[in-house]
Amino acid sequence: MAARLRHSTIAVLAAAALLGGCASGDTGANEPWDPLETPNRFIFSINRAVDIIAIRPVAVLYRDWMPAPAQRGVHNVLDNLGEPVTAINEVVQGDPSRAATTMARFLVNSTIGLAGIFDVATSFGLTRTKEGAGNTVGYYAGVEPENGGFYLVLPLAGPSNARDAAGLMADYAVDPFRILTFALNVDWLYYSGPRWGATVIDVRSRTLFALDDLEKNSVDYYAALRSAYTQQRADIIRQKREKTDPRSELQRRDNLALVR
Repeated sequence: MAARLRHSTIAVLAAAALLGGCASGDTGANEPWDPLETPNRFIFSINRAVDIIAIRPVAVLYRDWMPAPAQRGVHNVLDNLGEPVTAINEVVQGDPSRAATTMARFLVNSTIGLAGIFDVATSFGLTRTKEGAGNTVGYYAGVEPENGGFYLVLPLAGPSNARDAAGLMADYAVDPFRILTFALNVDWLYYSGPRWGATVIDVRSRTLFALDDLEKNSVDYYAALRSAYTQQRADIIRQKREKTDPRSELQRRDNLALVR
């Protein structure tokens, strides 16, 4: 099973690299390659309707009524669950020392930090990074960071592109928690469902102001969000290639509030 998993992961990453480089020329951040614009706009409209009816109201209640320390605790737990995938990508990116720090963070926060509720590792000088297979492919790809292949709008997940969508699948495939729950035959509703739901509400509560402002000040919300996503992802990958401070990257991501 492990061998099949490795082979499927390599295949997904290879597909992402090919898709990321299959555009004719440099797409550029200002003109994302969007050959599927009609179906993308259709999915975007459905996502937006679901957001208006269900996700945004819950996110507003969560932001306004959940105590700030509890919100930080939920965010910390979700970050902690993602640390093993980040470490895997850091190894693939050729940075085992950074991966060791990430796993040290995971062990410290999972124990002393009570399953990650408290970010004790940061106080120990173990800074957090966030990596995914989309970043890994973008790091190695011989194209401009803006060129992530054709633009995609994923159902209930929002803006993406060929590179990052394939990266999401690869991250899901190598996630140790998903593998463990599958091996133990744990029902999806008991682990992945709550984790996915909490992630959606956490991310949405942190993007309320940014997305409201983007929608209010844009003539075409779809095009504005497409451009903002493409530029933000390009900035993250460019920083990764140039090896700039990962803390500033995370701070800017929180400020932009346009995380995947």
